[in-house]
Amino acid sequence: MPVLLSCWVEKMDFLLLLAVATFIGTAVFGLQGFLGARRIKWLDASAPLDDACPPAVSIIIPALNEEKNIRQALLSVLVLDYSPLEIIVVNDRSTDATGAILEEISALHPQLKVMHVSELPQGWLGKNHAMHLGAGKACGEYLLFTDADVVMEPSTLTRAMARMRAGNLDHLTLLFRAILPSSLLQMVVIEFGVSLVSYLQPWKAADPTSDKFIGVGAFNLVRAAAYHKAGGHAAIRLCPLDDIMLGKLLKMHGFMQECLYGYHFIAVKWYGTIREMISGLRKNTFAALDYSFARLCVLTCLQLVFSIWPPWALFVTEGATRLVNLSIFALQGTLFVLAALYSGIACRHVIWFPVTPYIRLYMTWKAVLATILQQGIVWRGTFYSLRELKKGRLV
Repeated sequence: MPVLLSCWVEKMDFLLLLAVATFIGTAVFGLQGFLGARRIKWLDASAPLDDACPPAVSIIIPALNEEKNIRQALLSVLVLDYSPLEIIVVNDRSTDATGAILEEISALHPQLKVMHVSELPQGWLGKNHAMHLGAGKACGEYLLFTDADVVMEPSTLTRAMARMRAGNLDHLTLLFRAILPSSLLQMVVIEFGVSLVSYLQPWKAADPTSDKFIGVGAFNLVRAAAYHKAGGHAAIRLCPLDDIMLGKLLKMHGFMQECLYGYHFIAVKWYGTIREMISGLRKNTFAALDYSFARLCVLTCLQLVFSIWPPWALFVTEGATRLVNLSIFALQGTLFVLAALYSGIACRHVIWFPVTPYIRLYMTWKAVLATILQQGIVWRGTFYSLRELKKGRLV
């Protein structure tokens, strides 16, 4: 009996120490993220560029089977209050009505140039190849890479170019507002965004002494000379995380970059369901882990300790241990509320935060195991082997 009691006391001591360590870790993580997020500036603070002869900008939009969203996105781009402006849409082997919609719009708007791609060369991801082709045809001094489902406010580009000039930047990227239909999906995206931003630390991207970098597919504005000097998309032709890797490529070559909040200027109708999000992120999840199964295991352990165990501990522990776990639970909820406020998302969606870690783990493990079992990924109907993807990493 004394031995059993001693084991129970030791167990409770371990759980208390685990709770204290988890609370400290959460507090440090949260404080770092909060202070870092406050350092990121807002595009709202940049007045539109006032220049009699502004530099030419080429907008490059890859599109594959985007019939649902491309009309609204293109119409928002066509009314941007910036000139001279060139708009290039690369129809990347679409099998739906995307091509017909593009031809219809281009007939009404001659400034819109449409490129049709029928074949994908060996050794290229489709989207990367489409952006490479668009950049090769572009005439602008600056290149804006964006997606076919991004809707922009008319002054977005003039404000962004003003910031490029003021900061003497080579690369500017904007965090966007995600339009999502369900409360649970909103919370999944909040947690996903918190994890991504905390890992990438985009507030450090502007520091030339830091190795941190950033890139966002919805808005990557690049000086054309810097883009070509760094090697462009040819250097990242097999990187599923093309947007982030473009930021890394530019930072590796010593170019100045910055990330701003663009929530009031660019919006994306992101995934409609959890199932769509799981499917959509399957292609790049293992790439985000640098194709390392060990990293997946470490990430899983951290998720279990920091996100999944504390709520359960409220039911199976007592005394000081339960109190500390309750503090962890409350602190995490507070941090997610702050993240929601910064993202322009209603705080009521945070009620789902005890559930979303399970979804994240399921999403991550399913994507990684599927990639390993099939020894590659299927992206937009094309198979890419894991071997060639690993060889194409930007290191």
